[in-house]
Order: sequence, then structure tokens, then C-alpha cells
Amino acid sequence: MTSHITTLKAPSGHLRQLIVIRTLLITALSVGAWLTDMIASYPLAPVSAIILVLVIVNGLSALRLRWPLSVGSQELAAQLLVDILAVAAIAYFTGGATNPFLSYTLVPVCIAAAVLPGIHAWGLSLVAVCLYGLLLIWHEPLNLLAPPAHEHAHHSPGVNLHVLGMWLNFALSTTLISYFVVKMAAAVRQQQDELNARREDDLRDEQLLAVATQAAGTAHELGTPLSTIKVLLTDLAQDAKTRELLGDDLTLLKNQVNECASILQRLRLRADIDQLTRPALVGAKTYCEQLLERWQLLRPEARTLIELDDKLAHRKVRLHPTVEQAIINVLNNAADASEQHLRVRVCCEGSELVWFIADSGAGIPPSTSAVLGKRPITTKPDGLGIGLFLTHASIQRYGGRVNIAPGEQGGTLTTIALPLESNDE
Repeated sequence: MTSHITTLKAPSGHLRQLIVIRTLLITALSVGAWLTDMIASYPLAPVSAIILVLVIVNGLSALRLRWPLSVGSQELAAQLLVDILAVAAIAYFTGGATNPFLSYTLVPVCIAAAVLPGIHAWGLSLVAVCLYGLLLIWHEPLNLLAPPAHEHAHHSPGVNLHVLGMWLNFALSTTLISYFVVKMAAAVRQQQDELNARREDDLRDEQLLAVATQAAGTAHELGTPLSTIKVLLTDLAQDAKTRELLGDDLTLLKNQVNECASILQRLRLRADIDQLTRPALVGAKTYCEQLLERWQLLRPEARTLIELDDKLAHRKVRLHPTVEQAIINVLNNAADASEQHLRVRVCCEGSELVWFIADSGAGIPPSTSAVLGKRPITTKPDGLGIGLFLTHASIQRYGGRVNIAPGEQGGTLTTIALPLESNDE
């Protein structure tokens, strides 16, 4: 399986830059081989063959960028390994570790440390250090590059201290570069991930602000028609024939209108800055009972099996007012989806108040579950698509979490976890 690179630039961009760098390398190697051939005798044929291989690899890499398949970290590591092996092979025929051009292998090591996962960066560093060490002993000598003190003793089996010092310096530089650059690259990746997450949060907040603005205007406009409806219902209730015809339906309608007016009143009270910044501390069981009572008043037709844990009586919650509406949104969705009984269980799990809301509906389509809570979406013909979006946003904003999964007996199981106050408070 191909792993992908997580950096500030797309992996294809790294490969494109590597092609440019390799082109410069090929040019420098070609010029160096030509100049060296004019000054001293050395195996030109194998060096030319290695340069030709680099030209072919570079051409194939350029064609590779036209493929739709994404570039992975393993592929980019292999490209850098080719450069290291090519430079080391040329150094073998041109004096080994005495060839100053061998230090070019630091360039692929630096690139790997900056853009590849740590395991690949350290692997390429180890290869470069080992090849440099092997070239101290096994290589084709080149008098032009031999140290002055040993200009005529290149067949000596001993290792020149100057060259050994160059290798130690190379090994130390490679190790330090790999360590610090890998650390810095990881920090940059983490920062980029945090920026991406913050950008998504800002976008969500903008959507929430737009919804809140529309909701505030709508709530203000609803006051007048609700007042008119209440007056008409009062007049109808005073008529004996109407009471006889409508009976309980008229009472239910009056209760529903009164609850709508109460909702608008609570909406106004919730805008109070003190309640928004420091909600009241209430008992967990009381909070759940009052919330479910208000919801059942709104949805009297919903058949609901409710189970409240006894431990709730000993715990307290301090939840933002919007969390209550978020839970009601989930209950409404579950009631809309259920043809049979709706099951609601609330319990304490550690430091969390957990709601389990199970419906008997058709479930959430896989194509929809991937984007739930990330943007407004609906599966209902007459739905607005903002219920679940607001639910996720409100609960996550105030320290909770929402999980929607298929139920064990069909339908959908929605789990809402909310923070409980510590027993010390």
C-alpha cells in the first residue's frame, strides 16, 4: 500500500522539484566528467553509463508526473536513493571518498529529512553514511584527487586520516541534519494540520453565525402570528359548539402554541450574557427529566421508552443552553424515523453524561454518514438540513461528542457524550 506524504506542498510538487535538481546534477556531472577526462586518465565509460542512467530516470520521472496516480513517500524515497547510488557509483570510479563531489549525497538526505516520514529519512541517511564509509576502502584511485602527502602512494592499504576525518564529518552532518530537519518538518506538518482544523472550525462558525442571524430574525417575526393564533384559540375555546367538536384537539393545539411562545421566551433569556458564559449548575437527573418533559410536550405522538440511570441523581451538569436544543434535534430526528417505539437511555460513564438514542428507522445512507455534522444536509423531502449540523457543532463546541452508527437491531443509534461536573463542585 502506498503511503502519502503530509507536507506543505503536494507530493507531485516535490517530485517536480527533484527533477529540476537532478537535471542540474546531470549537467554538473557531465561537465566534470569532460573536464576530468581532459586532465587525467580515468574510467570514462562507466561514468558516462551512470550519467546516462540518470538521464533516463529523469525522463521517466517527468513522464510519471502525467499519470493520475498520486506520488507516495516510498516512490519519492526511491527517487532520492537513485541519486545517492549514482553519485556513489561515480565516486567509486573517481577516487572514492577523496572525490569532493561525494558530499552531494547530503542534498538527497536533506530533501528526505524535510519531506519524507522519519523511517525513510533515516534509511536514506544510513545508506549515504555506509556508502561513504565503503568508498574509503574500495574505490578506483585517481591521482588528481589524492591528498598531497600520498600523491604517489594511492595503492597503500591504510586509510588517509584526512579522508577519514571527511567521512566522520559527513556522518555527523548527516545525523544532525536527519534528526533536526525531521523534527522541524514534523512540527511544520503538525502546525499545518492544526491550521487546517482551525480553518474548518472558522468556516463552521461562519455557517453557524449565518444560521443564528436568520434564527434571531425569524424568532422576532414569529411573535406577532403566535399572538394572533393565541387570541383566536381563546375565542374558539369560549364557543361551546367548537369545544364540543374539537375537544382535546383544541386543548392540544393551545398547549402547542403556548410551548412555541415559551420557546421564544427561553430563546430571549438564553441570549443573556451571564447564562451564555456561565450556565447554571443543575442536577443531571433534573436536567434530563426536564428536557425530556419539554420534548414530549412537543412530540406527544412519539412513543418513547425512557431509562434514566439512578446515578444521575448524584451528579451535576453545567451545559450551555444550545446543548439542550441539540439533544432535542436528535430526539426529533429519531422520532421522525421511528415507526415503533423510540428508545432513550441516559447514564453516567466516568466523567461523562451519555445519551443513547435508538430509533427503528431505515438508518443513515453510507453516502450521507461521511458528511454528517460537517455541513448542512438532509435526507427528508421537507427538511432544512441544519439540524444535525447544529447538533454536532453545539455539542462539540462545549466539550461533548456525537457518534452516529447503525443500531444492533436496525435503525440508527446516536450516542451523545457530555461533560459532567466534578463531585467537588
